[in-house]
Amino acid sequence: MSSKTDMLNALLIDLSNASQGNVEASAIISKSQGLTICSHFPNGIDEKRIPDDDVIAGRATQIQEATRKVFKQLKRGPLIRMLIEGETGYVIICDAGSDAILTVLTNKRANIGYMFFSMSRTARRIEQVLS
Repeated sequence: MSSKTDMLNALLIDLSNASQGNVEASAIISKSQGLTICSHFPNGIDEKRIPDDDVIAGRATQIQEATRKVFKQLKRGPLIRMLIEGETGYVIICDAGSDAILTVLTNKRANIGYMFFSMSRTARRIEQVLS
């Protein structure tokens, strides 16, 4: 039987492959600790354009916590996912269980609807592995 780490790595690789090369980095992050549980950086990505997984984890946790508070104050219900658009790509963050978030950095060619679908499916599988 594979270890949890192997299963989580496989999920991130599958998510990256499903994006048809549009995922530049992905990470599963502990909400409570703000630390990377698992990350994946596809081959052929310009490393100068992508921060280390610790930077991704720290910033994604900060964004997620701040946005969760805003949603509560604005009475929009529980936060499901967030999309942040930049000049050269997107950051997508969604819950993956009670103590994990899934964060993906994509280029501008990414199909956002398909990414939402794929990330939701992957997040459910992450939750199962971590439970």
